[in-house]
Amino acid sequence: MTPVAFQTSVRELVAFVHRTGGLAGTGAFRASDRALEGGRAHRRVQGRRTGDYEAEVPVEWKAIRGSVDLTLAGRIDGLRASHSPPVVEEIKSVDRFWDCAADSLHLAQLKIYAAILAIQRDWSEVELHLTYLDLETDGETVLPLRLTRAELEEFFENTLGVWFDWLELEARWISLRNTSLEKLEFPFEGFRGGQRELARRVYRAIRDRRNLFAEAPTGLGKTIATLFPAAKALPLLGEGKIFFLTAKTPGRIAAADALGYLRRAGARLRSLTLTAQNRICFTEDPIGCDPRVCPYAIGYHDRIRPALRELLEKETLDREAVEAVARKHTICPFELSLDASSWCDIVIGDFNHAFDPSARLQRHFAEGGGRHIILVDEAHNLVDRSRDMHSATISPKNLEVRPGAVRARGAVKVRRALERARALLIEALGMPSSTLLPARDYHDGSVFLEIPKDLLAACREAARSLEGLLASLKPGTDLTGWIEPWFALNNWLRAAEAFDDTCRFLIRPQQQSATVYCADPSSRLRADLKTLRSAVFFSATLSPMDYFRDLLGGDTGDDSAVFDSPFAPDQMRLRILAADITYKNRAASLDAVAIAVAEHVQSVPGNHLVFCPSMAYLNDLSAKLQALLPEEVLMTQTSGMPDAERSAFLDSFQPASRRTALVVLGGIFSEGIDLPGDRLVGVTVIGSGLPRLSLERDILQAHFEEKKGFGFDYAYRFPGMQRVLQAAGRLIRTETDKGSALLVDQRFLEPRHQNFFPSWWRISQTIKP
Repeated sequence: MTPVAFQTSVRELVAFVHRTGGLAGTGAFRASDRALEGGRAHRRVQGRRTGDYEAEVPVEWKAIRGSVDLTLAGRIDGLRASHSPPVVEEIKSVDRFWDCAADSLHLAQLKIYAAILAIQRDWSEVELHLTYLDLETDGETVLPLRLTRAELEEFFENTLGVWFDWLELEARWISLRNTSLEKLEFPFEGFRGGQRELARRVYRAIRDRRNLFAEAPTGLGKTIATLFPAAKALPLLGEGKIFFLTAKTPGRIAAADALGYLRRAGARLRSLTLTAQNRICFTEDPIGCDPRVCPYAIGYHDRIRPALRELLEKETLDREAVEAVARKHTICPFELSLDASSWCDIVIGDFNHAFDPSARLQRHFAEGGGRHIILVDEAHNLVDRSRDMHSATISPKNLEVRPGAVRARGAVKVRRALERARALLIEALGMPSSTLLPARDYHDGSVFLEIPKDLLAACREAARSLEGLLASLKPGTDLTGWIEPWFALNNWLRAAEAFDDTCRFLIRPQQQSATVYCADPSSRLRADLKTLRSAVFFSATLSPMDYFRDLLGGDTGDDSAVFDSPFAPDQMRLRILAADITYKNRAASLDAVAIAVAEHVQSVPGNHLVFCPSMAYLNDLSAKLQALLPEEVLMTQTSGMPDAERSAFLDSFQPASRRTALVVLGGIFSEGIDLPGDRLVGVTVIGSGLPRLSLERDILQAHFEEKKGFGFDYAYRFPGMQRVLQAAGRLIRTETDKGSALLVDQRFLEPRHQNFFPSWWRISQTIKP
């Protein structure tokens, strides 16, 4: 067979072959800016070198063995090639807890670099300098080691031997997979309307290394129409992978089901479904696992390879499969799933696995390379989710050490640092109100263009002090009292360190909180997209297309497409009640709305969903309907509904039942639920879905008014209509469904709102209250 090409970094090679011990390593507690500080430390050391010193020297080594065509690449920190013998330097940063011994991985990485250069430049001997820079003292410690070319080659070959064994198995799998995909046909008898064209557009986007934004209506079959062409394109990706990302569990289930159809059609695909760490973790500690004492973390790297080999014998790596292998080999199931992701063709996960700086899969996305593709399901949800990913809130209470915290060396210093940060935070909360935005009655805080510098510096110092204290505690020590402020500080600092002109600093004195709010994360998403080969964003509600392409990090050169619905106008009776649902007039129009809803429910017997603009409105309307519909079974959504209760709520909607459920527009029942056929015959949507008036929304309005000239649309109208369309979209799910929809709000008669309606909608009646 033709050798399969693989590209491996020296760091990846060394980590896989030579890493031993547990997950805690030497970095169980690290401040959020440690990586940045480490990079600056490298450059400081390199800047001190003079003469013939070369910094950041790229190296590459190629070899074909068996079915593997390997390219090994890396970048040497420093080189003095003219010395006798030549000197190769690797620079690492350490803190005061360093034991002055060479780290085996650091040394292995240095040996690989030296071996490659010795072979390529015919050096008989090499001087290795493993240089450690103390971040606190700025002092250097150089650990020299002189090795012959023969010694280096032996180490190199032994390392490569392990790696080639694994790559040989992977090459055979890829060949088997690609052969199956060449023969793969669409797994259904035919394409639905628009489905074939969507599949074609997805394949072309991947082939041509472009991004695609696609609005594909409910009922088209978006999941299979994106996964099928993506799977067919896998041979183009080399080692690249498909990441199917979605915001909610139903999307992940749909993706897994679609892969099942592809497998039954003959595809050989190895897929992994990622489960959140807090859900799959075996520990029962509510704070989370301490890897220094967890039996599944201790010795993890000593046991991972046989466990990984066993897991990869399966093609469907779901939660059950991962947990079974993890328990058998006594290793962390979450880390096992992450390691397995490197050997899978398709990974099903959440948005945050690609876009959240605190949860991003660094092994796949950090260094880029343009190998992978992402399929972003229900992409309209990523707009608000990405703002949350790049925002963070902290309060003075977060910086308190809870009573009962274990005594520790250096605790006085840490308490002093936390108290200073806390005092400066309280001082910031007392700043005079700003005039950045016009004052509104509902504004519960003030907005500023920058974070106070002394507050930021104090929080950094407090985080660094906590890092040292936590690292000094013996494994197994109860971390309660110290760990909470450490997590709070690092989460807040992660957002604060990235503060720029797309961010605002919000203070809420009454709530005693300070927020780094990222109003426009599009530049961050755009940077994420540049690390990929291709990204496909798809949703039933991706209009206006320019709005979503802009906020999701797209460029004007990206592809976009809007597909017609397979549904016909006669499948849904659409009526509009021209009532005034503005906030100030809701009470006055409540009786008329209740009468219209009751008439709607009685005219179409069966199960109904009634979407209300707020929980308070829901309760008021429920009281009215109980009097108007005494024979109907009325159900209401409750605040904080647990998953089991939510499932039972939906399961009660059966074809023979007759239930009317009042739920919140934009809430948990507005999207991601599927009640086809007679399980749902009617939907009422009350209000145009405008988000609640808030300080954050006004920040968005001001920002996008300045940048785009459409501030109210970006902050309120567009997000509101997304909610309406998603809610109404619960009604017609298949080409055989029929039902009745009632939209309640006089604003639905305006062209600027009707422009959002799907092309197949037809208004059959306008009702005046």
